[in-house]
Amino acid sequence: MRLGLARRSGRDDTRWWLLAQAALTLLVVLSWLPLLVILTVRATVLSPDYYTQGLTRVHAYDRIYTEILPDPAVDDLMAGLPIDRTLITANLRTVLPPSTVEGLTDEQIDRIVGYLRGDQNNVVLTADLRPLFANISGLANRYIAGELGAGATYQVSSVTDFTDGVLAALDAVAAGKPPTNLPTMRLRPQDVDLVLDAVLTRLDPATRATVEAPARALLLQGDVAGALAVLGPPLFRGDDQAIAQLRGKLVDGTVLDLGVSLSDLGHKPTIRAVERLHDLSQRLPVIILACVLAMFGGLVGVVTIARGRGRSPVRAVGYTALAAGAGSLLLGVVMRLTLPNPLTALDKPGSKLPPGAAHVLTDFGATAYRGIESDFLRLTIWMLVLGGAITGVSLLVALSARLERHARWRRVVATTVVVIPTLIAVTWAAFPGAAADARVVCEGSARLCDRHYDEVSYAASHNAMADSEDQFLGAGQDPSIVHQLDLGVRGLLIDVHHWTTPAEVQTALAALSPSERTALEPLTRGALSTRPGLWLCHDMCQLGAIDFTAQLRAIGDWLNRNPTEVVTVIIQDEAPASEIIGAVEAAGLGKTVLTPPADPGGAWPTLGQMISSGHRLVMFTESQDTPGSFLRSFYRYGSDTPFDARTATDLTGCAVKRGSADARLLLVNHWLTTAAPSRRAALADNASATVVARASTCEDVRHRRPNFVAVDFVNIGDLTHAIDILNGLAPGSGRA
Repeated sequence: MRLGLARRSGRDDTRWWLLAQAALTLLVVLSWLPLLVILTVRATVLSPDYYTQGLTRVHAYDRIYTEILPDPAVDDLMAGLPIDRTLITANLRTVLPPSTVEGLTDEQIDRIVGYLRGDQNNVVLTADLRPLFANISGLANRYIAGELGAGATYQVSSVTDFTDGVLAALDAVAAGKPPTNLPTMRLRPQDVDLVLDAVLTRLDPATRATVEAPARALLLQGDVAGALAVLGPPLFRGDDQAIAQLRGKLVDGTVLDLGVSLSDLGHKPTIRAVERLHDLSQRLPVIILACVLAMFGGLVGVVTIARGRGRSPVRAVGYTALAAGAGSLLLGVVMRLTLPNPLTALDKPGSKLPPGAAHVLTDFGATAYRGIESDFLRLTIWMLVLGGAITGVSLLVALSARLERHARWRRVVATTVVVIPTLIAVTWAAFPGAAADARVVCEGSARLCDRHYDEVSYAASHNAMADSEDQFLGAGQDPSIVHQLDLGVRGLLIDVHHWTTPAEVQTALAALSPSERTALEPLTRGALSTRPGLWLCHDMCQLGAIDFTAQLRAIGDWLNRNPTEVVTVIIQDEAPASEIIGAVEAAGLGKTVLTPPADPGGAWPTLGQMISSGHRLVMFTESQDTPGSFLRSFYRYGSDTPFDARTATDLTGCAVKRGSADARLLLVNHWLTTAAPSRRAALADNASATVVARASTCEDVRHRRPNFVAVDFVNIGDLTHAIDILNGLAPGSGRA
């Protein structure tokens, strides 16, 4: 009788112990589940990096230019610019460069994360367009001047007809349209005076004093398009008009309402969950602490009960972890069924967004949703692996103890040989990408990050400093160096000089033809010849010059605004290398420049490594080589093609001009050498098909794809598209 009561009492005690252990295990599971959700949320939707990486994976920044902005649905916004829309769509990266796009996107991301963290009560997708206003500045120079070579020319026989033609062309420029045709005739100095008398009356006195001399010299040289590039932008008032018209369509004159707010999607279950997160976000630290304490208390209770029953406490903890993992899987299934992706609604009929924007956002939503699922599943599997490992170790130790109680070293060996490889294999299978670096963008594409510097092609500008925006006479570029970088140029060919002395001026003038000498000599009279420092000039600094150190600072500022870009500068060094190095240091770029490998055949870093290290500026000289410094001769590492092409046929070969034929880097000099840079020639020479065809020739003849393709007038043609083809980032006839 007493024995039966004792057995019944023992069974009752065991049942209570089991119930208590089950209750404590349930406490651990119920504490783990909200902690799992919070950890997932903090790693994803509460992290700005989560959104940035999602946008990168769907190539959202590139698709802004290829799908969103060209969408007919955004015509109303484009109509705010008083300039031909075809010019806008062809030059979207100028008005809205990637740096501005990323800034506007970061603004939306910060707004969303701020809402989720409880800092604001609603998310309204809007964009502050004040950065865009700055990019519209200089619109005429970058749009109209770049199109001046596209029109036809017609011969006239009288100065009156020529003047009428120039005035008509200026009227077109002032209206924001490239002229359809340009007059041509040989002008005498007195003829130029008559033309300028008619033209300059349209300008204010200060502007007239600035542009008169360059315009006179260009007209005497017969460069009508160049003269219009100087005279046209001051007449163009589209910059202010564009900003005024845009402001009229914006909230408070600066903010564009994109037509989507979180409240529009409030009926979606996922959005209701997001709103709940918003309500709880301020209390998340307290919730996390409570969950951790509850889990710890539950585990202590499980261990205590296991010891009291004479069971393995380690195994009890393992079983509890497995239960938490199983509960996580069940919760994941429930959440997947009840919380669908809310952004799919944006790509359905009735959406307020333009179709292009809707496609990009829904693709981003799908990627972002998968990211949440992936992080949730990773933590779930980690808990299951942890529970399985703890349980497995406990069982193996127990089994080993039974089989060989007196051979302790065998148990250690068995545990090491069996358990550790098992844990490694299971963990590797569960987290194949756990240690992978987050994807970054390099030169506008994540696909370029793993390529070495010498494996990438770059758009380059010949005589990058000689631009009409900075009033250079005989300019070979229209945009300034910084605006060239905005257009996608990543290689700058520049000339560094001391200021031209009077003797050097006379030598240069003596080498010119009589007509050119007549045009240029007045511009050099009385010019200062003792300016200190280094200058970016072409031949004579009196015909155009930029302070070298100041320009380096501008390049450094651009690099700071564009932290995923790499820029190369190739210097025709007409000044000592020590002074060039000093200017780089004075500009604050000493920590930004990359030191090339000591061995010309050595390995260059990848673009990703250059970006992560901050060494994103590569500087070469043509002549001087300075071992032990960052400033080495380009022709120690590379070669180039001839730079004296006279006809389009000369731009089809890939012969070696300077450097070794087997050098790692290849610079293709892709411009015609004429009396003055030709916009009309650039229109054909800079065409994507022409550039890609020449690059293919280099691959056939030199077995090397060009690293730099340098052209005149980078804003004419489609050089950057050709470079995308060479890098395999765009479809085309070139071999990528």
